[in-house]
Amino acid sequence: MPRLTLRTLLAYIDDTLNPTETRSLGRKVAASDEARELVERIKRVTRRRGLKTPVPTDADDETADPNTVAEYLDNTLDSDTLKQLEETCLASDVHLAEVAACHQILTLVLTEPVRVPPRAHRRMYGLQSAPAATAGRRPNKKLPVGGVRTPERDRGEHDDADAALLLGMKRYSAATTWAARFALFGIAAAMLTFLAVGVYMALPHQPPKPPETTPGYSFAQLTPEETLPVKPKTPEGPAKPGDPIPIEPKPKVVDVSEALALAAGGVAGEVAATKSNDPGPGLADPVPAPDTAVREIGRVETSRVIVVTQDPAKPGSWSRLRVKGDGDETVVSNSPVMALPGYKANVLIGARDKQVQVYLWGNVPEQLPYRVFESRVTFHAPAAGFDADLTLLGGRIYLKSKKPEGDKNSASRKVRVRAANEVWDISLPDEKTDVLVELISWFEPGTTYARTGGTPPKLEGRVAVLNGAAGFAAPRRFKTIDKFAVNTQVVWNSGSGALADPQAITNMQEATPNPTFDGNEQRIISRLLTETADRVTERNVVRQVIESRLDPPPTAPDRDLIARLTVYSQAALADSSPAGGEMLKTLVDVLKSELPWFARQSVVTALTAWVARDRGNTAILRAVLVSKELGEDKDDEDTADRFLRLIRGFVSPTKPDPERLDELGKLLADKSIPVREAALWSIAAVDLEVWIPPPALANVGAVGAAINSEDYKKFLANWRGKIEMLKKRTTPVPLPRPAPKEGKEGK
Repeated sequence: MPRLTLRTLLAYIDDTLNPTETRSLGRKVAASDEARELVERIKRVTRRRGLKTPVPTDADDETADPNTVAEYLDNTLDSDTLKQLEETCLASDVHLAEVAACHQILTLVLTEPVRVPPRAHRRMYGLQSAPAATAGRRPNKKLPVGGVRTPERDRGEHDDADAALLLGMKRYSAATTWAARFALFGIAAAMLTFLAVGVYMALPHQPPKPPETTPGYSFAQLTPEETLPVKPKTPEGPAKPGDPIPIEPKPKVVDVSEALALAAGGVAGEVAATKSNDPGPGLADPVPAPDTAVREIGRVETSRVIVVTQDPAKPGSWSRLRVKGDGDETVVSNSPVMALPGYKANVLIGARDKQVQVYLWGNVPEQLPYRVFESRVTFHAPAAGFDADLTLLGGRIYLKSKKPEGDKNSASRKVRVRAANEVWDISLPDEKTDVLVELISWFEPGTTYARTGGTPPKLEGRVAVLNGAAGFAAPRRFKTIDKFAVNTQVVWNSGSGALADPQAITNMQEATPNPTFDGNEQRIISRLLTETADRVTERNVVRQVIESRLDPPPTAPDRDLIARLTVYSQAALADSSPAGGEMLKTLVDVLKSELPWFARQSVVTALTAWVARDRGNTAILRAVLVSKELGEDKDDEDTADRFLRLIRGFVSPTKPDPERLDELGKLLADKSIPVREAALWSIAAVDLEVWIPPPALANVGAVGAAINSEDYKKFLANWRGKIEMLKKRTTPVPLPRPAPKEGKEGK
C-alpha cells in the first residue's frame, strides 16, 4: 500500500495509481487533516497566476534545479535531497506549484496518444540517412510519448495531405465497419440540423399578435417566475343592494428591459461574490495590502520598560518609546516596534473611542523556559471595518479591547493580524475577552545545514482565547469560527501549511500573560530589568546602555544575571543584516570571556533564537564566527560550521537520536570553547527535556576550564557513562557537575 507522501499525493490527484492504491490512499487522506489541507493547497497553487519559477538561493541549493525535480518525479532521487526538496515544497508555494504542474503535465503527455501528420513524420525521418532512419517508415497514429506500441491493426495509413487538419479524428475511409460510417453520417446530419435551427432563430420574425383585450387595458408578457393574481372570493349567492362591487386586480406590468438589467446585475453580483470569496487564478487577493502611509497610530502605556522602534530607512538604529508625558513620543504606523526580552508593555492603538490594547510580551528563559524572547510588531493604519491592523514579526502579543473611562458604549473591536503569509481577523466582543497571538521560528532536529543557509527555519503560529469568547476568521483560507471558546486555540505551521481546527490549550502556564514564579531570582530579574530601563535616559542610547552591561565588573552584585539579561537584549537589537552581524561580535566575545558559565550559555541560547529568525541569518553569523577566529591552526571555518550545526536543531531533547548523543560526547572535547559550550547546551536540553534550557536549572556543570584539567576529564568520563542511560531513560537523568575552582566560575 502506498505511503502518504508528497509524491503519492500528486499521483493520487492526477489519478495515476491503480484502483486498489487509490482507495487505500483515499482513506488515508480522508483521515488526515494535514493531507486534505495539502491536497487543497496543491490544487490552489497550480491555479494561481503570477507565480515565479524557483530561483536557487545559492550554489548549494538543488531544490530549484530542473534535473532534481525530474529525478524526484522519476523516483530516482537520493534520500537526503528528496527530503530537502519535499521540505522546500511544503514551505514554498513556488516550488510546490512547479513540482505539481510538472507532474500534471507529464501525466497528460505520457498517457494521451499523439497523432503526428504523415508528412511531418516523413520530413523528420528524412533528416537522417539509412540505416539511422527509414524514410519509408509509416507513422503510428496512436503511439504515446511514453513509448507504448499499439496493435498492428491501428498502424497509420498512407500519407494524407489533410492529416494535420483532422485534429486527431478518424477519416471516413478509416472507419472499420459500416455502423461506424453510418455514425459519422449521423453526427454530420445532427450538426447540420443544429446549424439550420441556429440560422432560423437568428432571422427576424414578426412578433405574435397579442390576444384580444378590453380597450384601455395594457398587456405585457409576465416573467416566468411571476404567477397570475388570484381573484378574491365573492360571497355566495346573488349580490345584495349596497354591497361593494368586487374589483379584479390587474396583473403586474413588467418591463422586459428592466428584467434583463436585473438579471444581468444578479449575474454580476454572483461573479463579484465569487471574486471576493475565492481568489482563484488571476483574481485579486481577498486581503488588501496594508496602508503604507506613515501616521501617528498609538502610544506606549507602561512605564519603566524598554520598548523601542526603528526607522525602516535606518537598519540597526533603534530608539526608545516612552510613556506619553515622558517625552510625548507616539507609535507611528509601518515602523517596527519591539519590547526587549523580559519586558512586558501595553500599547494602545486607535482613536479614543475605538482603542485596542496590544500587550507586548517579552520573555527570557529565566522567567519562563519557552521559545519566545522579544516581541516584534509593525502597526498599520486600519482599513474600514477594523479598529487595528498589525503585522506580528515574531514573539507573542495579547489583544484586548479598551473602553475609555465613562464610555458606556459597546467595547466590541475587530483586529486584523498578519503573521508570515497568514492573515487572521479577530473579533473582540467586549473588554473581558483576552486573545493570545504568537509566532515563533526554530529549526527542527535533523534539518539540513549549509554554509549559506540550508533548510529554512520552521514557523509556528497560534491564536488562543484566554478569557471570554472571540470571533476568528482566516480570509485567505475561507475559514470562520463564529464563537471561539475560552481556553482553546488554533495552530498553524509552515511545514504542513495547515491551519488546524480549534483545540484545547495543553499547557496553560505557557499561555498566561503573567505567570507566577517562586524564588528570589525572579524578584532580582525584575529589579535588574527596571534598573536597565532607568539607565536609558536619552532616546537614542539604547544600544550603548545595553552593550555597557555585557561585561559587568567582577565585584558587581548578580554579575551573571546582569550579563545574561543583557545578552538576550543585544541579540534582539541585532537586525538580520550585516549591521546586525556587527552587534553579534560582542556576543561572540562573551563566549570566550571569563564571565560565569551561565552567561556563556545564555549566548548560545540567544544565538540559537537569532539564527532561526531568518534563513539568511546563518550566513551572517558564520561570517562573524570566522572573523573572530574561533578555531586553532586556521580551522576557523570548520569550527564555525560545527558551532552552527549545534545551534540549528542538532538533537531533539524529547526524543534524542542515539548517534547524535554519541557525537555530542565527542564535541565536548572540542578544542574550541564556543563549540564545547554549544555541545553542553544541547546536553542540558536533553537532560531537562526542554527546547530552551534555562542555565540556572541545567545540572550539567561548567566547561570553561582547560581541557586538560582533572575536573573536566572526570566530567567527560561521567558524561560518556551516562549516554546509554539517556538513550533508554524515561525520566531526566541528572548529570554530575564538577565543583568550581577557586577564582574561576562564580557559580
